[in-house]
Amino acid sequence: MSLRRVINEKCKDCIYDPASKGTWRQQVSLCCIRSCPLWSFRPKPTRPIPLTVISNYTTKIDQYWPKGDV
Repeated sequence: MSLRRVINEKCKDCIYDPASKGTWRQQVSLCCIRSCPLWSFRPKPTRPIPLTVISNYTTKIDQYWPKGDV
């Protein structure tokens, strides 16, 4: 198994909640546990996260949404 896959699986196991909005990758990218050694390496989506997903988390929208699209 690749290192990338191991990190993805660990992050998904840690934070993903199928009952919450967003894909596992979107939820993981919104993780706010910066003390985690994997935080800098967590998987991130390739497209902007929908505002409907971001609004469920306590985070700064401009951190996850491209400038000018809000």
